Amino acid sequence: MTSHSANHQPFDRRVEKAALAQEIKESRRAVLVVNTRSRRGARAYSEAKRRLTEAGIILDASFPVRHAERLPEIVREEIAKGRKFIIVGGGDGTISSVIDHFAYVSVVFGLLPLGTANSFARTLGIPLDLPGAIDVLVGGRVFDVDLGKINDHYFANGSSIGMPAIVGRATPHTLKKWLGRGAYLLVGASKFMRFAPFRCIIAINGQETSFDALDVRIANGGYQGGVLVAPDANPDDGKIVVHILTGASKWALGKQWARTALRAPFRAADMKILKATELMIDAVPKQDVAVDGEVITKTPIRVSVGREALILMVPQAFVERFEAGSERTSPETMT
Repeated sequence: MTSHSANHQPFDRRVEKAALAQEIKESRRAVLVVNTRSRRGARAYSEAKRRLTEAGIILDASFPVRHAERLPEIVREEIAKGRKFIIVGGGDGTISSVIDHFAYVSVVFGLLPLGTANSFARTLGIPLDLPGAIDVLVGGRVFDVDLGKINDHYFANGSSIGMPAIVGRATPHTLKKWLGRGAYLLVGASKFMRFAPFRCIIAINGQETSFDALDVRIANGGYQGGVLVAPDANPDDGKIVVHILTGASKWALGKQWARTALRAPFRAADMKILKATELMIDAVPKQDVAVDGEVITKTPIRVSVGREALILMVPQAFVERFEAGSERTSPETMT
């Protein structure tokens, strides 16, 4: 896979984005890859093809992917063919499975949110309905955002240690398809009674600290599980936010989940919030680590930022949050 250095200069990214935006605008060509096992993927694939074609997008290739393990291979092959605009339809797990191949390559990532939680789409302000999402693909802006990184694995939105990882591993795909986010609540309730707090050890710049932890969330974007859990996380500031729910009683975790569901603010006394460009996280006993809902490894882990790693199509409103007074590279428009 073609890759660039993670230490991009702003000028390089400006030129790269402008060239991609111009090429997409002139050619109106794209590739469509849809995980048809995602919650809405099967019925959305044909409609997406039709709407994109009606909007003037020429699809050089389209893939209804029934077996999710083929998604990375297909994306990798299409990038190797020199495709410049690849639209991926699926949920956060789908994004997680392919995002490594989009990091630091000259390809625009387009997102059709067809999953259960659609946390990355919510972070970017991409509409969750198919017509709205396609409007962004057709008339949005070419922009770049940070990716988080766990060891050597990039992630788009968020990672978790503790109960979210346990629930993510235990929730069957079929249950998610039928119940949506309710599937996580159902499985979470069954796992909660056997859950135990753990010791979390954080090291930043050689300084180590530890907590009795109930839940650890590592955020590049604000949403996890479709819920806004890290409003201070921003995929454009070069930082990773870590929220650690501290305490020795698992009932505090239940209360925090209830507060999150009710959109109530965090209780500062129970939450440690750290923000850094790189840190190490360990746990005693060892804990599963989930990235965008999929368990990928166990602690210990190294967490870092892939600065401006992903070039993608976003809504105009998302861009406007950064234009006023920003010193970063100017986004380019497709329209």
